[in-house]
Amino acid sequence: MKGVIPLGMPVLIEMPDLYETVELCQELELDFIELNMNMPEFCPEAVDPGEIRDITQCTGIMFTLHSPDELDLGSLHPTVRQGYQDRMREAVGWSGQAGIRAINMHMSPGIYFTLPDRRVWIYDRYVDRFTANQWSSYADLIPFAKASGVELCTENVNNFDLPFVAQAIDELCAMDDFYLTWDVGHDARSGYREREVLLRHESRIRHMHLHDYNGKSDHQVPGTGTVDIKGMLAFAQERGVRVLVEVKTAAALRESVRAVRSML
Repeated sequence: MKGVIPLGMPVLIEMPDLYETVELCQELELDFIELNMNMPEFCPEAVDPGEIRDITQCTGIMFTLHSPDELDLGSLHPTVRQGYQDRMREAVGWSGQAGIRAINMHMSPGIYFTLPDRRVWIYDRYVDRFTANQWSSYADLIPFAKASGVELCTENVNNFDLPFVAQAIDELCAMDDFYLTWDVGHDARSGYREREVLLRHESRIRHMHLHDYNGKSDHQVPGTGTVDIKGMLAFAQERGVRVLVEVKTAAALRESVRAVRSML
């Protein structure tokens, strides 16, 4: 839906308490919180889904969920890959019960061998297996997610410019209900090489992680680096994309929300 952009915040490592996070979200008058499964306090087994629904009902604050960074649905090890699929099914089922409508995911590029003159990515060497594993994993998860009312959004993490990852994304975008997250800071850190893949499938973009890049590091306050923040906000507004202001401390978040609102 075009119009007002839903703005959200991530959970913060300095603030592992759910209700303290909700209080900060209310203070900043934001629309949603992205829970993060990298922190055990915010994993499905740690939080009753009814508690999340109650918070939404009482405050109007919605939630999204960030899956574990180590998730690897392309793993060449069947039992390992199955374990990740099982974990995602747990996350999807819990999200459906909690009223969470989007899960943000990474696509792992795996490991590489360092040769004297270059890196050789294992998944690049076995690209057909890698893409087949991604397809079968998402083909298992997406119908379950759709039935649970949850969108699965795969984020660029400085890897969409790798040929084997780009190939997997291109193939998966032929699948109904496969969606993308545009992390604009990661894109900048890659030298804006990731956006070619993202713009090739811009109709699939449902979620955005907004932060700046200063030439050395990302997750900087919007407006302090090289990213065209106004342009990215316009992109999100035109396409009805929710925007997570992804900085890592409460102080930076307060500054970032002020900066973003001054650009809207």
